[in-house]
Amino acid sequence: MQSNVAHPMKLIVSVETARRLIEGIPHETCRDAAENNWNVSKDGYVPEESVNWLFCWGKTGMGSAEAAQTARRVFDTILPLSFAEYDTRVDHEYARSHRYPEAR
Repeated sequence: MQSNVAHPMKLIVSVETARRLIEGIPHETCRDAAENNWNVSKDGYVPEESVNWLFCWGKTGMGSAEAAQTARRVFDTILPLSFAEYDTRVDHEYARSHRYPEAR
Protein backbone atom coordinates (compact mmCIF):
# COMPACT_ATOMS: atom_id res chain seq x y z
CA MET A 1 0.00 0.00 0.00
CA GLN A 2 1.17 3.50 -0.76
CA SER A 3 0.16 6.98 0.20
CA ASN A 4 -1.70 8.94 -2.46
CA VAL A 5 -0.82 12.27 -0.88
CA ALA A 6 1.88 14.54 -2.29
CA HIS A 7 4.89 14.88 -0.01
CA PRO A 8 6.58 16.81 1.36
CA MET A 9 3.78 19.06 2.59
CA LYS A 10 4.27 22.79 3.08
CA LEU A 11 3.27 24.15 6.48
CA ILE A 12 0.50 26.75 6.46
CA VAL A 13 1.97 28.32 9.61
CA SER A 14 5.53 29.26 10.50
CA VAL A 15 8.03 26.56 11.45
CA GLU A 16 8.15 28.06 14.96
CA THR A 17 4.36 28.05 15.36
CA ALA A 18 4.17 24.44 14.21
CA ARG A 19 6.87 23.43 16.73
CA ARG A 20 5.09 25.26 19.54
CA LEU A 21 1.78 23.55 18.72
CA ILE A 22 3.43 20.12 18.51
CA GLU A 23 5.04 20.72 21.89
CA GLY A 24 1.58 21.56 23.26
CA ILE A 25 0.21 18.06 22.67
CA PRO A 26 -0.58 16.90 26.21
CA HIS A 27 1.50 13.72 26.31
CA GLU A 28 5.08 13.60 27.58
CA THR A 29 6.05 10.79 25.21
CA CYS A 30 4.85 12.83 22.25
CA ARG A 31 6.70 15.94 23.36
CA ASP A 32 9.89 13.94 23.97
CA ALA A 33 9.59 12.10 20.64
CA ALA A 34 8.97 15.31 18.70
CA GLU A 35 12.64 16.19 18.99
CA ASN A 36 13.54 13.27 16.70
CA ASN A 37 10.31 12.64 14.80
CA TRP A 38 8.95 16.08 13.91
CA ASN A 39 11.21 17.28 11.11
CA VAL A 40 10.63 20.28 8.92
CA SER A 41 12.92 22.19 6.60
CA LYS A 42 13.76 25.81 7.26
CA ASP A 43 11.38 26.79 4.47
CA GLY A 44 8.48 24.87 6.01
CA TYR A 45 8.38 21.57 4.14
CA VAL A 46 7.41 18.51 6.19
CA PRO A 47 8.52 15.06 5.01
CA GLU A 48 6.05 12.19 4.79
CA GLU A 49 7.47 10.48 7.87
CA SER A 50 6.79 13.49 10.08
CA VAL A 51 3.27 13.93 8.71
CA ASN A 52 2.62 10.23 9.38
CA TRP A 53 4.08 10.53 12.88
CA LEU A 54 1.66 13.36 13.73
CA PHE A 55 -1.20 11.50 12.02
CA CYS A 56 -0.55 8.44 14.19
CA TRP A 57 -0.72 10.61 17.30
CA GLY A 58 -4.06 11.91 16.07
CA LYS A 59 -5.30 8.37 15.53
CA THR A 60 -4.36 6.88 18.91
CA GLY A 61 -2.88 9.47 21.24
CA MET A 62 -1.07 6.46 22.74
CA GLY A 63 -4.16 5.79 24.80
CA SER A 64 -4.93 9.41 25.61
CA ALA A 65 -8.10 10.79 24.05
CA GLU A 66 -6.99 14.31 24.93
CA ALA A 67 -3.61 13.86 23.22
CA ALA A 68 -5.29 12.38 20.13
CA GLN A 69 -7.80 15.23 19.92
CA THR A 70 -5.08 17.85 20.33
CA ALA A 71 -2.87 16.15 17.71
CA ARG A 72 -5.80 16.21 15.25
CA ARG A 73 -6.35 19.92 15.95
CA VAL A 74 -2.63 20.62 15.47
CA PHE A 75 -2.65 18.65 12.20
CA ASP A 76 -5.59 20.73 10.94
CA THR A 77 -3.92 23.97 12.01
CA ILE A 78 -0.46 23.46 10.53
CA LEU A 79 -0.89 21.34 7.39
CA PRO A 80 -2.70 22.12 4.12
CA LEU A 81 -4.73 18.89 4.25
CA SER A 82 -7.13 18.25 7.13
CA PHE A 83 -6.69 15.27 9.42
CA ALA A 84 -10.03 13.89 8.20
CA GLU A 85 -8.97 14.16 4.55
CA TYR A 86 -5.57 12.59 5.24
CA ASP A 87 -7.40 9.78 7.05
CA THR A 88 -9.43 9.03 3.92
CA ARG A 89 -6.28 8.91 1.76
CA VAL A 90 -3.74 7.19 3.99
CA ASP A 91 -4.30 3.91 5.77
CA HIS A 92 -3.30 3.99 9.44
CA GLU A 93 -1.20 0.84 9.05
CA TYR A 94 0.66 2.44 6.14
CA ALA A 95 1.29 5.56 8.24
CA ARG A 96 2.50 3.44 11.17
CA SER A 97 5.03 1.68 8.97
CA HIS A 98 6.16 4.94 7.32
CA ARG A 99 6.55 7.31 10.25
CA TYR A 100 10.29 6.96 10.79
CA PRO A 101 12.93 7.63 8.12
CA GLU A 102 14.62 4.26 8.64
CA ALA A 103 11.31 2.48 7.91
CA ARG A 104 11.47 3.47 4.26
